[in-house]
Amino acid sequence: MRRLPALFAALLLPAAQPLLLVTALSTATLLVSEAAAQAQSQEAVGKVAQAITVRIEGATQGSGVLVKRDGNRYTVLTAWHVVSGQRAGEELDIYTSDGQRHPVEQGSIKQLGKVDMAVLTFSSQNTYMVSVPNAQTDIESGSNVCIAGYKLDQNIRRVLNCGKLVANATVGLENGYQLLYRARTSTGMSGGAVLGPRGELIGIHGRGQRRNVRPEEITFDGPPKKTDINEGVPIHYYAMFISANDVLPRSTKTVTHDDFIALAMTILGQEGMESWVIKITNDALSMKLTATGYFFRGYALAGLRKYKDAISDYNRSIDLDPSVALVFYSRGYAKSEVGDLAGAIEDYTKSLNLDQNNDWAYTNRGQAKFEIGDYMAAISDYNRALLLDPLSPNVLTLRGLARFQLNDAKGAIADFNNALVINPKFGDAYFSLGLIKLQIGEHSDGCKEILKAKINGSAAAARFRSTFCH
Repeated sequence: MRRLPALFAALLLPAAQPLLLVTALSTATLLVSEAAAQAQSQEAVGKVAQAITVRIEGATQGSGVLVKRDGNRYTVLTAWHVVSGQRAGEELDIYTSDGQRHPVEQGSIKQLGKVDMAVLTFSSQNTYMVSVPNAQTDIESGSNVCIAGYKLDQNIRRVLNCGKLVANATVGLENGYQLLYRARTSTGMSGGAVLGPRGELIGIHGRGQRRNVRPEEITFDGPPKKTDINEGVPIHYYAMFISANDVLPRSTKTVTHDDFIALAMTILGQEGMESWVIKITNDALSMKLTATGYFFRGYALAGLRKYKDAISDYNRSIDLDPSVALVFYSRGYAKSEVGDLAGAIEDYTKSLNLDQNNDWAYTNRGQAKFEIGDYMAAISDYNRALLLDPLSPNVLTLRGLARFQLNDAKGAIADFNNALVINPKFGDAYFSLGLIKLQIGEHSDGCKEILKAKINGSAAAARFRSTFCH
């Protein structure tokens, strides 16, 4: 069986740089004594989080925080988007730490200004701890923070995940998302507490890590958008609300390092905004040299295909903080674009050492191994990616290509067909299937598949020219 021609690989675009922001991963290595102190601190924060965190269940589900007691009435602070879909007359319940269900008082749901924050009330004869808000701005980026909330999966459970504060901006941003932090979050944790080093409430968790892309949006042009940065609303807005003041940001001007970082994040990854990100991060870095600032600028440079400059910034980011998997991942992508496949594989491996749950790191490492001819190793990486995301037509198609290179045409065709079961409009799977059928002599069927690829928008198929297909 003949190998796939070089044209085949050239027509299929490599995975692009990820539309990722800041990854939620472990902190840098600490001394044993510091680790023990941090563990004790997290244990204390965990006890506070357990007492004050509630689960909200109704038309939508989420988390909340007990922030006030007035006699038998308790006030819960949550994210506005958790309760905004609730209709008049619909039941909405609060579940406290003791498992008790408390109906929300009708008409008590109120949004705070125009930010993603809301209050609601319930009554109970039981005594519950309420949080200690900290509306000050003295918590600096790099500080330890923990996120508390209820994870919604097969078993609803309360979780506490800790990480680092990336930015504590004072300038007003859309939805009030001025707190940025690295910490693992899950569906259902929206509205939960963002807690400072002493367990004080510094904000409400708004949104975070997600992958919300439909299969038909996944192509060889690159991985789906995955947002790994967490965004929260600072408690400042609640402090203004209870003081009967207008719920407004502290500042309307971008002044501090954290302001510039938070502003840059709002446009990071948007096509055509790379030069603005570079300008904004230059302003941030002129005030303070941070790993996040260098990473954001490097990411924007990569978006402009200035990969060598991007690698330089990624190097600086890693020097300042070697614990962020996403930076290694992004540097690996940039290295692959300048032809340093060995360096790319090394960086993808370092990224996976920090985060073994990144299927796109396995996928891109597999592609780099494919390009150097190590097809068995590529298949191994694709298999691991599929364990994390079994419904990826992209990875199934890539594995099929590697299988064909090992003379396993039957396995390759099975992978392409499975990709098309998941997404019947995945043009690149049709294209791959068509090319392989041409290779094994099934000219008529191969041309039919390539025609389907063109109909379904495969860029590779559109560029394909063959004497067999007219």
